[in-house]
Amino acid sequence: MTVYLSLLVLALSVFGQEQELPSGPHGCTEGSCYPATGNLLIGRAVNLTATSTCGLGGPEPYCIVSHLQESDKCFECNSQHHYNPNHHRNSHRIENVIYLMDRNGDNTWWQSVNGQENVSIRLNLEAEFHFTHLIMKFKTFRPAAMIIERSADFGRTWRPYRYFASNCTKTFPGIPANGLRHINDIICEERYSDIEPSTNGEVIYKVLDPAIHVKDPYSLDIQELLRITNLRINFTKLNTLGDDLLDRRSDVLQKYYYAIYELVVRGSCFCYGHASECAPVPGVNERENGMIHGRCVCKHNTEGLNCERCRDFHNDLPWQPAEAENPHTCRECNCNSHSNQCHFDMALYLATGNVSGGVCDDCLHNTMGHNCEMCKPFYYKDSNKDIRDPRVCVACDCDPVGSLEGGVCDSHTDSDMGMIAGQCRCKANVKGTRCDDCKEGYYGLSQNDPLGCQPCNCDPRGIIMTGAPCDQISGDCSCKRYVTGRYCNQCLPEYWGLSNDLAGCRPCDCDFGGAFNNRCMMENGQCDCRRHLIGRQCSEVQPGYFCAPLDYYKYEAEDATGRSPSDPALPGKLRPQAETDCVQHLSNQLRRHRRHRRITNSQQHRAALRRIRQLQQTPDVRTVHREHAPSHMVTWTGPGFARVKDGAGLVFTIDNIPYAMEYDIMIRYEPESTEDWEAIVSITSVLLPSSLRCGNLLPTEQLYTVTLPHRNRYIQMPRPFCFEPSNRYVVAIRFQRHGVSHRHLTAFILIDSLVLIPKYTELPGFQGNEPEAEQRQEEMIRYMCLDSFMITPMPALAEMCSKLICSISSIIHDGALPCQCDPQGSLSGECDKVGGQCRCKPNVMGRHCDQCAPGTYGFGVNGCTACNCHPEGSLSHQCDPITGQCQCRQGATGRGCSDCQPGQWGFPSCSPCQCNGHADLCDARTGECRDCRDYTAGHLCERCVDGFFGNPVLGSGEHCRPCPCPGNPGSAHFNGHSCEADHSSNHIICNCRQGYAGPRCDQCTPGYYGNPEQPGGQCLPCECNGNIDAQDPESCDPRTGQCLKCLYHTDGPSCAHCQHGYYGNALAHDCRHCTCVTAGTIQAACSDGQCHCDRQTGACPCRENVAGHNCDQCAPNHWNYGQDGGCEPCLCDPQHALGAHCNMFTGQCHCRPGFGGKQCTECEQFHWGDPQVQCQECNCHPLGSEMAQCNRTTGECECREGAAGKQCNECARGFTGVFPKCVGCHPCFQLWDDALCQIKRDLEHIQYTVQRILESGVTPGIKDTRIRELEKKLKQVQDLISTEDSDKIHQLIGQSIDDLRAEIALTDGRLMGVARELNTTAEEEKELNQTLNILEKELMDINRTVAYKQRLLDEYLTSGFADQFEKVKKYYKASLEAEEKCNASVSGPLSPVEQSRNLRAITEDLLDASKDKFLRALAAQNKSLNELQQKAHDLDKKVHHLSHKVCGGHSNASVNGSCPDSQCGGAGCRDDQGNRVCGGEGCNGTVSSSVAALNHARNVTDSLNAANEELQDVLRKLQGIASITQDVKNQAMNTLEKAQKKKDYFENNNKKLKDFIKKIKDFLTEEGADPESIEKVALQVLSITLPVNRTTLDKMIMQIKDSLSNLSDIEGITNQTSQHISKVKELLDKAKDAKQRAEEVKDAANNTRQALDESKKAIEKARTALKEANENLNSTRNATAEVEERLRQLEDKQMDVMMRLNNLSMGVEALRNKTEQNREMAKDAKALANNATHLASSVEQSLNDTEKRYRELQMKVDSLGGEAGGLNTINQRAMDIKKEADNLLNKAKSGIRQLQKLENRFKNNEQRIQRQRVVLDQLKENATMVRDEIREQVQKYSSCL
Repeated sequence: MTVYLSLLVLALSVFGQEQELPSGPHGCTEGSCYPATGNLLIGRAVNLTATSTCGLGGPEPYCIVSHLQESDKCFECNSQHHYNPNHHRNSHRIENVIYLMDRNGDNTWWQSVNGQENVSIRLNLEAEFHFTHLIMKFKTFRPAAMIIERSADFGRTWRPYRYFASNCTKTFPGIPANGLRHINDIICEERYSDIEPSTNGEVIYKVLDPAIHVKDPYSLDIQELLRITNLRINFTKLNTLGDDLLDRRSDVLQKYYYAIYELVVRGSCFCYGHASECAPVPGVNERENGMIHGRCVCKHNTEGLNCERCRDFHNDLPWQPAEAENPHTCRECNCNSHSNQCHFDMALYLATGNVSGGVCDDCLHNTMGHNCEMCKPFYYKDSNKDIRDPRVCVACDCDPVGSLEGGVCDSHTDSDMGMIAGQCRCKANVKGTRCDDCKEGYYGLSQNDPLGCQPCNCDPRGIIMTGAPCDQISGDCSCKRYVTGRYCNQCLPEYWGLSNDLAGCRPCDCDFGGAFNNRCMMENGQCDCRRHLIGRQCSEVQPGYFCAPLDYYKYEAEDATGRSPSDPALPGKLRPQAETDCVQHLSNQLRRHRRHRRITNSQQHRAALRRIRQLQQTPDVRTVHREHAPSHMVTWTGPGFARVKDGAGLVFTIDNIPYAMEYDIMIRYEPESTEDWEAIVSITSVLLPSSLRCGNLLPTEQLYTVTLPHRNRYIQMPRPFCFEPSNRYVVAIRFQRHGVSHRHLTAFILIDSLVLIPKYTELPGFQGNEPEAEQRQEEMIRYMCLDSFMITPMPALAEMCSKLICSISSIIHDGALPCQCDPQGSLSGECDKVGGQCRCKPNVMGRHCDQCAPGTYGFGVNGCTACNCHPEGSLSHQCDPITGQCQCRQGATGRGCSDCQPGQWGFPSCSPCQCNGHADLCDARTGECRDCRDYTAGHLCERCVDGFFGNPVLGSGEHCRPCPCPGNPGSAHFNGHSCEADHSSNHIICNCRQGYAGPRCDQCTPGYYGNPEQPGGQCLPCECNGNIDAQDPESCDPRTGQCLKCLYHTDGPSCAHCQHGYYGNALAHDCRHCTCVTAGTIQAACSDGQCHCDRQTGACPCRENVAGHNCDQCAPNHWNYGQDGGCEPCLCDPQHALGAHCNMFTGQCHCRPGFGGKQCTECEQFHWGDPQVQCQECNCHPLGSEMAQCNRTTGECECREGAAGKQCNECARGFTGVFPKCVGCHPCFQLWDDALCQIKRDLEHIQYTVQRILESGVTPGIKDTRIRELEKKLKQVQDLISTEDSDKIHQLIGQSIDDLRAEIALTDGRLMGVARELNTTAEEEKELNQTLNILEKELMDINRTVAYKQRLLDEYLTSGFADQFEKVKKYYKASLEAEEKCNASVSGPLSPVEQSRNLRAITEDLLDASKDKFLRALAAQNKSLNELQQKAHDLDKKVHHLSHKVCGGHSNASVNGSCPDSQCGGAGCRDDQGNRVCGGEGCNGTVSSSVAALNHARNVTDSLNAANEELQDVLRKLQGIASITQDVKNQAMNTLEKAQKKKDYFENNNKKLKDFIKKIKDFLTEEGADPESIEKVALQVLSITLPVNRTTLDKMIMQIKDSLSNLSDIEGITNQTSQHISKVKELLDKAKDAKQRAEEVKDAANNTRQALDESKKAIEKARTALKEANENLNSTRNATAEVEERLRQLEDKQMDVMMRLNNLSMGVEALRNKTEQNREMAKDAKALANNATHLASSVEQSLNDTEKRYRELQMKVDSLGGEAGGLNTINQRAMDIKKEADNLLNKAKSGIRQLQKLENRFKNNEQRIQRQRVVLDQLKENATMVRDEIREQVQKYSSCL
């Protein structure tokens, strides 16, 4: 045995040497070298410790498990002293493991305490060592589990090397138990943990397993794996025979402990290949032979305990472990003799390309750098000295003020970098060898300035470019002529625009009048402008403003006050009249002519006399308006002249002087003769002058006398007059002939105006001797600027004049003046720049365009309208300027005197109206009669109105009579609308109204009923709601109207509802057949298969608990449809059902999970429990139970053999493993189990007995017989003991003991076999568990499929249709056909569809069978589960194969259908949403390939479609833009059209307003208008207010103008938009071409992508153009919308005014109708009176005749002489008749008196009308204001054009 162990150790040592790191053959010179290896325990007994050692506290017994032949089984351990072969052999301390034997050749060992499992052995090393392998030789059983750990930081952290266990999976579940794959894997190994052998068992561990090839044994990973400072072996579990599980007594545990004969820790000193030998570590004094020391004897310039660093001053290369061919020797640093210290810098090493990494420390001699190769700052390298010279670095000589970094110079010479050794580095703005001077353009050398000197900052534009720009000390710049400032960056006052010009700046040249002064802004030259003046020089006028001309202050003579010659206000002396009276002279001359019969001259003188008398009546001053004729030059201003008589005068008032200065006074005139006139002018100021200019001038009054030559048109006063603001002046002028002494009545002069011309030479800019002032005066004279304003019309001004006059006006008025153009009379708000003349509309005049020209009227938005007075009807061509009314001649009327008088027509040849005596008035132009009377109508009242017949023509002898149809018109019995006289039959033929018939319209037509033959009777439509034939006479009763023949399935007296068996809306001809289901409708409502329903809604009368419009379903929560009694209630359990509803045909309720039965009152199949409390799922494990149904009361499942637990999901007693892989225990378990069960029963019995003893105090079962038996056995024992044959007794006892030992050994062997079988069983158990899990999942899938199919069947049975029961069969048949088609689409008997069909058929059969039968069948199927499992396994293989081919996955579906370990899915795999999973990215199945190909095709198609859509989108946008452009254009045109329409609309409104005013005027002048009506009309007119005031209108006008200003370039925008559209279309064509190319090369992906890119670019360009076009269109649309909004607002306000006027017109019309009724009543009364008078006359005539006849009769009677009584009677009757005639006469006289009263009342009304004419004038003014406002609005729209 010893020889064998020695050979084994030798082999291991040899094998271990193969894994050691060898030294090279060359030693340490050219590569790595390593010290020798050995046992690291030798010499380190003190460093070896154990946590448990037997006998440390005293002797402890222990036993061994050995063969029966050995007699000694138990021994003693006493480790209180170290082992000594002579004295302390029982000491088993840990140091005994270092050597196998003592010096006597006896084995020594270490032993732990009995029964202690967690024990560790630790070796602490004094340095880092290489650890190669470990050998342990055990005296007892090897441990069942242990761990080998290491530490490389002296025990601070530990890492495991290897785990050992007899059952790795159970002992170390997280550690892999498979084989070693990588050299540094941490695994668990089982081969060294078996219970056999019981002694001399070994454990061998190698750090570098020879089975794993190591590429680089010198790698850091390998070195780290071998490097240790501590080693620890943890024993965690003892190997026992199993008896310790039953009995934990100490005598049982005495044989279980850890014991090691020998421990070998093989390794070497760890030197990283830099040493071949090791020496003792300082402080370690052990020098035992064979000891491996820990301190390396380092080579390669390394040092340290393990050669882990380079030697001092050898850090030029990084320290590295030595390699076989490269020792990685540490290199000495190069410090050029300036340092003896250095360190390694990895960054520097990498930066030098792994050449050098040494950095010198503490460089001397003013050096620095990695190698002390550079000089320190402020020193430079002397090129004449060696780098190692101590004096190589010399101090710099730089001025610290002007050099950088305080005087640093270049440390060495480098031409590439421009460095020169010792050269100073100056600051940016400093120069010089020592950096002590400023550069040119800089000044002020300073140490605090980082740049050294400050820049001059002279503006290069403003300095003289000669020499230095500034002084180097002060920094002052040298400026150009017109430049100033420290930096020459500013212009002198009155100069601007600093530039590179010679002078530097340019003069401001501000306008002397438009600017306040000659100063301007230096940047842009902008002068300080006066109000409303713009431009850089303030020489331009702001739009809407103007410059006043020199004759701006002119005062029209028409506006002055005329004075008679004798008026004292006129200056000068009044001249007497002529001495000879012209009238008397002409009269005398006329008599002389008569005597001499000079008729012609007499007539001439008579005409002259009339002329003189007219002149005598002519006023002294009269305004003469002169019309503007295109062919005549306008030589006057204003509307005309003031015609002043000789000696008379004018008085002007002046109060608008803007500027205190002297003004020249000028009079403009026009003579009527060749005589010269003279003017005496007096100027008086009302207040004393207070200004500085005029306050010191005396006198304050001036008197001028000037001559007005007849050949001139103006005269200027000889001297000026000083006017000032805030004062009022009166200018009185007397005009008289020059050179005569008397006034003449026939002498007149035309005075145009008085003009004040400022004396501009007084103004700034013209004063002084400056060249500019003299130049301006010279230009005023040269260009005749002043002379241009003397004559009228003013000639065109020179440009220089315009500029000078604007400057003069700006000074006088402190800026420009507003145009103030009248918005109605002017074309725009702008006026002439000089003069301010606005651009007037036609026939409008005035500077503001605010008045009509002579001969026109109606100032408004369209200008003024020509009077157009008719030359034959008017006296003059002038008209009223407001109303336009001309002065008419006698017989003419109308505004233009162009109409005839009422009752005539045909101007100017007026003739009476021809109306056949039935009307008094007719149309003035056409002669059409108005207001025909006597029931007549027509142009000449020549025919009868409807309802009358006859011939009303004058002279026919006929008149219009009422039609007898059958009554007269207006009565309640007139049924026609007209009639005709049939002269052939002499009958009247009536034209009946609708519903009437017959020759007299006394019958009803078919479809009508009534009694038209009776007065008040009428024909009404039969109320049959359109459900009869109106042409059928029998459709309804002609008397009662009852409907007799209803159509469209309607019924009732009015055909208002549907027939029986129909429903709907009879009024809409919508009666439909009832659709009641007979199975659900009440039987009484059905007959012959037809059922009645509600006639309105169609609802059928349902049976009890039947619902639905057609009674086609049970009411909610009911079932059993089709029974006579209706539907039955479901009676679903309210707690166990999902709801109260159930299947309509089967009554099956929808139960909650866990409940079943028809009404959910039972537990569901495979559930158990009390349904009233809770039903729980059985959850019987399919692999452990006989059937899925458990005990319905207890819930316990019927388990198979080997399974246990309530759900049969555990391994039963006597079985081991993880369910379902339960394996029967070893047969010995049954013996142990029986013993345990017996002991358990005995203990239970003892417990029971003790309990009874405690309860009763009597020991049960102990009787005398038992006591005697015990006494007998005790006696036998005593006999044996008492016998002397003790050897025999001992022999028997020994034999018994030997037998027991044999049985124990046998039992131990069996237990070891059982342990091995358990290990094997564990593996088999794992495999069986996996198989059972797969089978369980498959069974659960089958159960889930069965449940799913059952649910489908339930849904199929419960998804009843709303129609008849027969339709169910029809749809079921269709479903079967669809199922057949679906099955035909999938081939193969193993296809999922075929399996589903078979499973469905099986499920339907199972459901049709009874519950018990189903359970029995299920139990039978469970018994044959093994066969099904085999088939399922085969099927699974096929499915796996197909799944791999189709999906690329193995279809290992879990319980919920997911496949977590298969991303590609497969058959049965589903995702979280329940969708099937097959194929995907990274899968190689046919589905993935097909999907990838399909996706690729779709992507290409989508790309093309996307490109096509984008192109189409561009096309649509282009079309949209074209449409929008057209819309905008149309909107603009519509806006213009609207404006034009509004203009026409306003003109029509003006016309209507005029007509309305005329109507009011006519109404007020007509007869019969009572005062109340007139007052009402007046109040209505006065209540009319304007919609807005003038301010609001002006504001709105400005807003509209501002809006329209944005539309100034509509055509430009449209053209630009058109260009963009053309560009976009071009791009679109390119995009279409790209698309075409893309479609042609669809299969070529690269070409397609390129075409798409081109399309995108084209689309992008198109979008850009579209965006720009849209912006233009939006701006146009916004402006147009704003204009339309303004127009709409004005339109609304205009409509409001027109609505008010319309309401007033309606009121006036009503009043007129009332007046007309009064007039008709008066006419009727008058006619009645006339009739009464006529009747009285006829009665009187009859009375006279009667008296005459009476006298004749009396004479005859008297002649007869008899029968007196009869005569008396006759006489009495005659008297009665006479009395009646008298009464009629009195009545007629009373009527005449009443007519007189009415006449008086009419006269009073006329007087009241006269009083209301003043109110009418006010109405006219209001109407005029309204008209003016309308004109203003029209003006706004006109300006929009």
